[in-house]
Order: sequence, then structure tokens, then C-alpha cells
Amino acid sequence: MRIAFIVHDYHKKGGQSRYVSELADRFAHEHEVHVFANRVEGDRNPRIVFHHVPALRFYSLASVLTFILPATLRRLSQFDIIHAQGLSGLRQNVITAHMCQPAWYEAQIKHGGALTLKQKIFRTLVEPLESFVFQKHTTRAVIAVSQLLKNDLENHYKRTDNVTVVYHGVDCETFHPRNRNLHRAELRKELGLTEDRFVALYVGEMQKAGPAAIEAISKTRDMSLICVSSSNVERYEALAKQLNCADRVIFRQNTPTIQKYYAAADVFVFPTFYDTFGMVVSEAMASGLPVIASSAAGAAEWIEHGLSGVIIGSTWDSTALGEWIDRLKSDAILREQIGRGGRAAIEHYTWDKTAAETMAVYQSVVDSTVKK
Repeated sequence: MRIAFIVHDYHKKGGQSRYVSELADRFAHEHEVHVFANRVEGDRNPRIVFHHVPALRFYSLASVLTFILPATLRRLSQFDIIHAQGLSGLRQNVITAHMCQPAWYEAQIKHGGALTLKQKIFRTLVEPLESFVFQKHTTRAVIAVSQLLKNDLENHYKRTDNVTVVYHGVDCETFHPRNRNLHRAELRKELGLTEDRFVALYVGEMQKAGPAAIEAISKTRDMSLICVSSSNVERYEALAKQLNCADRVIFRQNTPTIQKYYAAADVFVFPTFYDTFGMVVSEAMASGLPVIASSAAGAAEWIEHGLSGVIIGSTWDSTALGEWIDRLKSDAILREQIGRGGRAAIEHYTWDKTAAETMAVYQSVVDSTVKK
């Protein structure tokens, strides 16, 4: 096949960029693969042909709107598969839904209050376009990264035909329980944490679940919380100070060696109000770290409550989160059992599996085109 991926950024740091790079690397062994992106970071696979797509990147709305037109005008008719990531083009025959804008904003309003003016403008302009690209007459096949997201596409955009759930994979070698022996002591020393200190870890955008994690820690004793995020953390530092736990909350910027933080922690917390997948959940599980997550994370679909992780019923429930953190702190055997159960549950969700299931979607599109 001749395959074209359309994505704003191409790298291996996470999210849809990581997703595309994992698929492109695998497909390039047997197919002709092209990537149309505005930014390409890291080493380039020589088997892949890269094309620059111009875009204005000073604001998220400008990034979305100015990328679509030049991406759409590219010579794409020569490809068997044109695989777009969300709202990144208008000529795709396969699209991977990484989020659903109206579902995201509904959850944000519920937990964070009214939208800002910029968010209102973004929603007004982007939602109709996103609705358009998810319609059957526009895109032949849709890949949803979780059942949660598939349901959102049905509820908000009425898209039900040819929607396939294909979960993200996880690198079970990079994220592995053995990292505890390799990195735990060194990173704890760097962070000023003793070996016997109980440590909870949160990774991701702070607005999704950071406040709930900080509130939960404020209700516990004799433990610390590490928050690793690319977000501006000033308001969250203020919240920790307000809740009298600033001395127990450590903020660090996102890092390409995030596996060291999983190794240094004793429990991973992700009580998000909305995340269509949440690679950080699967990475923590692969690392053998017991996970406490809300059901609003798509990756929580892999968790069997009490066996391979813990699911709290309500998002942002800092009381339930704090109680579970305390329980796992006091019960080392349960902590170990859930950590092992999470690792076992995650091991077969490889990027090879994701690639194989994605290729099956491609094949169905090609077959239906031939029949026509």
C-alpha cells in the first residue's frame, strides 16, 4: 500500500505524535509510507518520506485552522490510505479520533467552571469542522482509541458505522518493573526523598486531574506527591500552599525519561475528568506500579478493579482517592499484587498489536474501494 499519515507533529514523546511514529515505523517495512507534518523531531526513519506542511503555531486555534488547508491541498490522490489524526485534513479515508471536542468541553465546564473567551471561540469554530470530518460521507473508516471515545462519537456526532476501537500500544521494555532497581534510588536522592518515603505520582496535563491529586494528598499524612507535567504549575503550587501540603508536593517538567519517575513512585494516580485514552496509565501499569484511575480515562478499560488497578467511581473524587492511597500505603501485599496484575494485564497490548489492527482497518477500506 501507499500510506499517507497526516499529523501536526511527529515525534516519540507521547500522544498522537507517538502513535503515528509507532505505526509509520512498522508499516514502512512492507509499505510505502509518507508523513505530512508541520514539525518533525528526533531521528528520521530513512524508509519514511517526510513532507513539511506549513502552519501558524502561535495559538492552538491558529495551529488547527492554518494546518488544515495546506494539508488538504497536498497531492493525496496517489495514496491508497490517507490517515488523518483528528481534525488535521479534509481528504482522508481513515481518521483516528484522539478526542471528542464537545465531550471534552462538557467535562471541563463541569469540573473547571465556565470556558474562557479563547475556549469559546475555539469551540465555536472547531466543533462544526470536527463534526464534518467524522461523518460517513467524509471519512470512510474511523478508529477510536477507546470504547469511551467511540461512545462519545456516537452521542455527539452520530457516527456509528465503520468505527473500530483500536487501543494504543505500550512499550513494555521501556516501561518495566526492573526499572525500580535501575533508577529508584538515584531519582529519589535527586528529589530529596528517602527510600522509605511513600510517594504518589501524577503525570499529564495538570488541569485534567492535578487539583484532585493535590487535594487527596492534603488529606493524607506522611507521604509525598510528584507531579510531572508540561503545564504551567503556578496555580497548582498555590493550591498546594493553600491546602498546607506544599512541602509534600514536588513539581517537575515533563521528561523523555519518564520511566524513571514510575520507578521512583509507589502508586500512580490519575483521577482525570476526561481523557479518551491516557498513555500514562498504560505506562504505569507496564512499570508494575499500582494505578488508581477514574473511569473517565479510556485506558481504565484495561483495569479490573482491585486486581489490575483501582477505579474510583467519580472523577475528581479526592476523598476516595486519598482513602485508596492510604490503603495501598498500609498494605504492601495488596500494592504488590495490584502492581503485578496491572503488568500482566498490559503485556499483550503492544504496538505490534495496534499496528496489526490498524492494518486490518486499512485493508477493509482498500477492499471496499476495489468493490466499487
